[in-house]
Amino acid sequence: MTLLRGDDYFAAPELTVTVERRLPQDVFPEHYHDFHEIMLVESGSGVHIFNDNPYTLTAGTVCFVRASDHHLFENVDNLRLTNVLFRSPKAFRFIQDVGHFLPQEHHYQSQIHWQLSPCVLQQVLSCITQLEALPDSVEMEHIATRESLFLQLLILLYQDCFQPQLRDTSENRVNQLLQWLQSHYSEDVNWTEAAERFSLALRTLHRQMKHYTGMTPQRYLNRLRLLEARRRLHHSDQSITDIAYACGFSDSNHFSTQFRREFSVSPKLMRDQMR
Repeated sequence: MTLLRGDDYFAAPELTVTVERRLPQDVFPEHYHDFHEIMLVESGSGVHIFNDNPYTLTAGTVCFVRASDHHLFENVDNLRLTNVLFRSPKAFRFIQDVGHFLPQEHHYQSQIHWQLSPCVLQQVLSCITQLEALPDSVEMEHIATRESLFLQLLILLYQDCFQPQLRDTSENRVNQLLQWLQSHYSEDVNWTEAAERFSLALRTLHRQMKHYTGMTPQRYLNRLRLLEARRRLHHSDQSITDIAYACGFSDSNHFSTQFRREFSVSPKLMRDQMR
């Protein structure tokens, strides 16, 4: 597994924050860092295998990556990423306790990926643009300005990702639905009941999910199921039929058809290739 070193990305050892754009991000093998990063999807799509778990990436997805995490990118389609790299939550010169605004250990798994509302996405990109425009100077005022902008970015993300109860909007309720689907994809999801669960009009649910993910609700659900099926093909000895049922497909033939349509290869052939 490849180690990415901060010395290759930060212009100077004294700098604590920098911006790295991937326009586009190609398929990239599994790796980890000796720094932390906030990964933001500007546009396009792909699959993020994060600590061996697959996540669907679409415009507005934000991911918090610790130095201890390992990840890779697959099935990318014009995936455009902006990464904000930082040395460590404790490495800053002029701000303290930034860890308060990052995912907390006791519920890290539910917070590492989030879907930003379109409005907040634009605010976040504006903040990152200002951060990127700063000179790579080690003068104290420049380092302080850089860290101040990073703190603004963290607060924007914190309020949108971790305090949705403060902004009870349809956008945040759709975000909660997307998070819920990550854990309930194998169930028989009734979209009318899902809309009621998250206090959304059914038409709003369909419109907002298409706006956020670029997919219809059922298409997005099927993609989650297929991503999990692919992970199991790689990491388990379950039969293809058992995997199909475990991932929410009621018919193994239908599963194979959907899988081939998504990944251009049959489940059996993919398993053979992986081995």
